[in-house]
Amino acid sequence: MKPTILFGTALLVASALFGCGGGNGIYQSLAVTPTIAVSPPTANVQAGSSQQFVAAVTNSLEDTITWEVNGIIGGNMQIGTVDSNGLYTAPALVPTPPNVTVTAILNAATNYSANSILTITTATFNNSSLQGNYVLSLKGIASDGSLFYALGAITADGTGNIAAGEEDLNDANSGYSHAASVTGTYAVGPDGRGTLNLNSSLGSFSYAFALRATNDAGLNEMDKAVFNATGSLEAQANAVATPSGSYAFGFTGASSACDALNSNGIFGWSGGTMNGLQDMNCAGTITQSQALTGSYAAPDAMGRGTASFSAGTGASGVVYYVVSANRYRFLCRDNASPFLGSADLQTQSTFAASDFNGNYIIASSASSTGALTGSLMLIHAVGGNIPGGYMDLNSTGTFNSYNLTGAYSLSANGYVNGALNTPAAAFPFSMYLVSPAQAYYLDLRTDISGGGTAYAQNVTLVESGNLAWAGSYATEQFGYYGASGVISPGNSTTVGGQISSNGSGGLSGTLDINDPSGLFPGLPLQGSYSMGVSILGRGTAVITTSEGTRDYVIYVVNQNRVEMLESDSSITASGDSILQF
Repeated sequence: MKPTILFGTALLVASALFGCGGGNGIYQSLAVTPTIAVSPPTANVQAGSSQQFVAAVTNSLEDTITWEVNGIIGGNMQIGTVDSNGLYTAPALVPTPPNVTVTAILNAATNYSANSILTITTATFNNSSLQGNYVLSLKGIASDGSLFYALGAITADGTGNIAAGEEDLNDANSGYSHAASVTGTYAVGPDGRGTLNLNSSLGSFSYAFALRATNDAGLNEMDKAVFNATGSLEAQANAVATPSGSYAFGFTGASSACDALNSNGIFGWSGGTMNGLQDMNCAGTITQSQALTGSYAAPDAMGRGTASFSAGTGASGVVYYVVSANRYRFLCRDNASPFLGSADLQTQSTFAASDFNGNYIIASSASSTGALTGSLMLIHAVGGNIPGGYMDLNSTGTFNSYNLTGAYSLSANGYVNGALNTPAAAFPFSMYLVSPAQAYYLDLRTDISGGGTAYAQNVTLVESGNLAWAGSYATEQFGYYGASGVISPGNSTTVGGQISSNGSGGLSGTLDINDPSGLFPGLPLQGSYSMGVSILGRGTAVITTSEGTRDYVIYVVNQNRVEMLESDSSITASGDSILQF
């Protein structure tokens, strides 16, 4: 993204401070005077973004530096932080006043220092904020009520036009199809929300989106060509390369044998051949550590390639789109077997016990015939045990919360196998680690099929209470209205848009909603939230628009990500809020 600055550059002057005194006698005896200067001497920095500062030291026997913000070593969340290398990160909210001072202090002679004065600004977006190639992925409910999944790539020219693209679609009734050309238009508003219209041989579709700081965007279908769909646009790397290495993956979908299908595992890609392992939940039928073999072809100019793999439970042909060398998305291209997934390069070849340790937030959804479950979990993992944790569960409108414990085993390939126990039920699971900070989660219950993602939690951040959620966020949510414990495709609901959290319990912003009763773009929201401290990072939120009020349980993962689970009795929905700036 390329947000532009709202405020003009302030005319500010930096100063270099020189002196002598306590701790500086060595320089007096050697008749030398150290000098120190910080560059840049002034800067404008957008809220939530970073600025690298460099300290130049001369005439000093030792040149190590301590960095401060407004006189505080390392700074804090209100005025911004600076690390030991001089990388300053602005706070999520513009402070009052908006000017802060970053200071470099010479450790060998603390009376010698230099400042840079900077102005924290808000950000605005425009059409140039969406420019380049993006991988598009969607999952939703088609107009006939069947599951459908779409995957593709588009080129945004930075002026409001989609100059090129291709797309693949699979739904349970119509089967698989491919569009070799995609065109369209888009418009980006100042809050990062925008509209996207795409045209291809598959049809014409309209979306609302909200840009995110992770160089991607959340998508929310805003037409009635389908009942509902949500997804994402992910910025594609400039150089599209064939996947190579060991990738942890997860996918969700359906097949002729399964009303609901979820899987996780490892793909090893090398020289056109594929091998790996897979766990699968096929409508409650569990298969674990199943061997995979297959082959793949190199991608085209848009990053699209084809592959196939087989296992004891069957074979699948897939199409994949490269996001980067570290990530790709894939879609099953078999008729009547739609599923959509993603794969991320594992950050290490082997994993030890210390690589799965500490607090993790797990966001998962599961389904069976006519029912949907969304859950958020906090677990504390240490040495094969989960001595404590918490779970919030919305099962087709029935909401419950539980304390939990559990146990697990970890294999060197990043495979985690275990069970979580609550007073109500046991939740067997498996995970494949992408890294010590992220994993693909699979629900192994035999009466439902589901999966999701696990993220390491920033414990230091969540201990700050309401300040743990502060800034501008893009939200994306999907779910269903339910009646008497039953859901139907026509009752699906999606929410997208922008939420501003003020760090002290207040919410504002604008939402785009697709409900059974109609399309409702650009709805102003008001709301509140409260972060608890007894369950780290867990809080509650209330969001009101002209379409009504929705209640949520929220879990803060880190400054960039907040997971959301609707707690209303009439709606089962879940999603996330990802930092914009």
